[in-house]
Amino acid sequence: MDKIKERYSGFELLRIVAMILVLIVHVLICLPRPTTDFAIAEPFKAISFYFTDAISIICVNVFILISGWFGINLRLQRLSILLFQVFFFAIVIWGVLVLIEPSKYMNLQSLTTVLMLNGSDYWFIKSYLGLYLLSPILNIFVENVSQKYYRNILILLYSFQTIYGWFSIDGAAWIAGGYSAFSFICLYLLGRYIKKYGDAITVGRYFKIRSLSKGNLLLLFLSIAFLLTFLAYTVTYIGIPIEGRLFTYTNPLVILESIVLVLLFSKIKFKSSIINRIAFSCLAIYLLHGNELILRPYYGKWIAQWYSCETTTNFIVRTSFLILAVFIMAISLDQIRLVLSKIIFSKSKCV
Repeated sequence: MDKIKERYSGFELLRIVAMILVLIVHVLICLPRPTTDFAIAEPFKAISFYFTDAISIICVNVFILISGWFGINLRLQRLSILLFQVFFFAIVIWGVLVLIEPSKYMNLQSLTTVLMLNGSDYWFIKSYLGLYLLSPILNIFVENVSQKYYRNILILLYSFQTIYGWFSIDGAAWIAGGYSAFSFICLYLLGRYIKKYGDAITVGRYFKIRSLSKGNLLLLFLSIAFLLTFLAYTVTYIGIPIEGRLFTYTNPLVILESIVLVLLFSKIKFKSSIINRIAFSCLAIYLLHGNELILRPYYGKWIAQWYSCETTTNFIVRTSFLILAVFIMAISLDQIRLVLSKIIFSKSKCV
């Protein structure tokens, strides 16, 4: 754990922020999206919904861009530790639910969820594993091509993804709107490029993107979020049913927004062992509440009930407490996993 303490904490804080945004995204997917009638009758609520979505939708892209920034070093022991963490949470969740409702969860379907055999089971983990296993090949590419060739490949990849994974969201079903290893590979390569050649990337004719101040980056980030909010509200207000397309991981504006936030946090230099330790366990937050046995039957159900039955203030308060409770519970539970990992993988330098 000593290595974790020595890290700068800017990116570790960003991991935590991104995971909180994941929790918020999973709140939004449980709520009805604004309709034209709602946008006309309740403009403030509709705009608030879209602004929250615009801020939080970057969560997954940010995680993968960070992986690209630092690079993935494939080691079988690290892979084993990651899989142990995933199945630790899957088995604990299943075990607790079996104790609570054995007739509902002691069956083959629940076991297939534990093993991630269904399409929606821990989709992020399966996509990340695809990226993880291909990372040695990607790293060889990054280190052995010219900047121009690298840039052109990125342009081709993102042109393809934008056309067939955003304009035509089902044009290439395997891109899945960003829910895929392909999109993760694109983001990883983009993150590596920004880290390696960021000083050569310009905004307009005069400003190098890495030279922008924290204030300017924050302003750019908020400007993109407000633009997404404005576009979503406008198309909803006039009755064009495409606002959901704006809030996908493959939207170029969402990708740009994610890049800007990563660059902003790259300029934040401080050290905090507490932040680093929490960040080291932040995947546990997704593994706990994002499990399909929990996400819709419990997390999503509670949020939907509060939204329909409570005042806006009570809904926000209850949902905030739920997010905090999930955060604390997941980090605490992961400490048990860390102890077990240290015992099982005693030679690992990652635990």
